[in-house]
Amino acid sequence: MEENMQMRTAAAKACFSRLGGALVLIAALTAGVQVLLSFLAGVVLEILKVDVNSVPWLMWVLLFVPIYVVGFPVGLKVIKHMPVDQKEQVRLRPGEFFAILLMCFPVMYVGNVVGNVLSALLSGGAAENGLVTLATDSSLLKVLVMVVLAPLMEEYVFRKQLMDRCVRYGEKTAVVFSAITFGLFHMNLFQFFYAFGLGLIFAYVYLKTRRLRYSVAMHMVVNFMGSVAGPWVVSQLDFEALANLSTQTLDEATLMAILPGLLLYLGYTFLQLILVIVGLILILLRRKDVQFAPAAEELPREERTRVVYGNAGVVVFVVFCAISIVFSLLPV
Repeated sequence: MEENMQMRTAAAKACFSRLGGALVLIAALTAGVQVLLSFLAGVVLEILKVDVNSVPWLMWVLLFVPIYVVGFPVGLKVIKHMPVDQKEQVRLRPGEFFAILLMCFPVMYVGNVVGNVLSALLSGGAAENGLVTLATDSSLLKVLVMVVLAPLMEEYVFRKQLMDRCVRYGEKTAVVFSAITFGLFHMNLFQFFYAFGLGLIFAYVYLKTRRLRYSVAMHMVVNFMGSVAGPWVVSQLDFEALANLSTQTLDEATLMAILPGLLLYLGYTFLQLILVIVGLILILLRRKDVQFAPAAEELPREERTRVVYGNAGVVVFVVFCAISIVFSLLPV
């Protein structure tokens, strides 16, 4: 009995170490290719005497081609032949889907506030959220990457590929591992907390349904609200007119100029508030519905943390992400 447990623990440690190693490879390759492409792009633009601001699509190519074309494919080859846990797929009723989707909003907004506050405190206000630059871009390429490609690729990797290979060692263990690695992979505090929180929800949905479409759809909605709808609403505000607004300058023409954008912004803010409140109520009411079935090779509770996070692959991944997070807090 003791010997079997030791063998199971060793197998689990090897499994998580390999998964962690694959994530390290993805992160390192992505960073390396980004640096290389940025250097080459800089040289080409210099030769052609082209201003980088005149090539808005270049930013998306430099950021996302390395991860989607190089990082993810190469990293997934490392875990391709690992044993996969397959279970029957379960449909999610529309009402259940929308209820869980609503729960994403308080997690997203609370996590966003925590991330921004901590980033500001730890950096003395010097850190800049790179996501703001991406979100304020108005190109259709942003919609394609942020709302379609990112959810598809990230859910495929962090939910299906990772969870299918480690869920045999515990359902809760797999959900938390998926969420933590997903949060860390963003490599900045601005996104870590809400990515971790949403990762828990997405992972639990995938665990119970084994259908990737549900977590992908939720991820798409969240990204659309945060990177497309929100920035567009803010862009409708006339900040210059609002800054110069006073009782002396307020007239009918000025009011008509600022009112549509202001009403749109207030309406959107009110909608977000309602979504957050309803989502929070649903979380409180349904928190006891969260259940995890015993796994075939469930890890003992006292060994779980050491086995899952105390192996070489995961340790190197955490260190790599921690260093990246520290650098993200430094002034640009």
